[in-house]
Amino acid sequence: MTTLIFLLKAACGCALSAESRLQRFRPTRERRDFRAFSPLDKRRDFCPLLFRCPALILLLSLATGCVSRPPTVAHVHIGHALTGVHVTPEKKGYFVVAEERSQEVYQLASRAAASSNLGDIKTEIARVVVASNSDEEFGVKHALIMSSNHLSFAATSPDASMNLQQSAPSFAADIARVVERCELIALLGKDIAASDSSDEAKVLAHEIQALADANIKGDDGNKDGRVGSAPAEFGLLQLRSEIDGIVAREHPRYRTVDQWYLFNLVRLPNGRWVFDQLGRGGNIEGYK
Repeated sequence: MTTLIFLLKAACGCALSAESRLQRFRPTRERRDFRAFSPLDKRRDFCPLLFRCPALILLLSLATGCVSRPPTVAHVHIGHALTGVHVTPEKKGYFVVAEERSQEVYQLASRAAASSNLGDIKTEIARVVVASNSDEEFGVKHALIMSSNHLSFAATSPDASMNLQQSAPSFAADIARVVERCELIALLGKDIAASDSSDEAKVLAHEIQALADANIKGDDGNKDGRVGSAPAEFGLLQLRSEIDGIVAREHPRYRTVDQWYLFNLVRLPNGRWVFDQLGRGGNIEGYK
């Protein structure tokens, strides 16, 4: 870039020198009323260097290649899943939130399973249910569904690649087992909340712990000796690999999306996605 700037300065210097020499020999009668200039004349008058120095035109075209273009709408939606969105805790991507919450669920469930005190078990499992299923707190289930929704938004964007169009429906189907485990955790949580036996609650807490672990690593439901070998066994580990594969296959190549674009993509009432130039962040109608 430094070399390019140096060359631009040199080219400008040469063109200015040539322009000054031409001015000495230009007849006064050739000067015309500015209002009569065509658009091209005006450009020539204001930018004589560009019209008299082809080398400068080439250098400027190279320089403009250094300016980044706005991301595609499809890639912004991918960014909402993987990088950030203004409505989540700490404005992290939906899938990242799901991963972090799944770790929290497992830690809470492990504490509950290790306790013999009914009150402590109930307290920890109540937190487990929130971290696993709450919409308001962006539990695992909600955050994962939202990440899948945004891949679907990406796939249905006018600028979506064939890769996204083909891959997003598969990803939406593959999250089903994690969602199902979250719902089982909620049901077991209700049983623990209603229990008056610490022994019973402890057994149920161990079941929740196993489900929480499977939501992270996957399971071996078909007993073939391989964890997560099929979508029905998937956890977030396998889903992360799947979504990373989708991104890796993107053409043009996916690049991490700048925060301004992530936070200012809005959907108009007619369904069209646009960037809010006022930078207000979020959907005009309540974007999630």
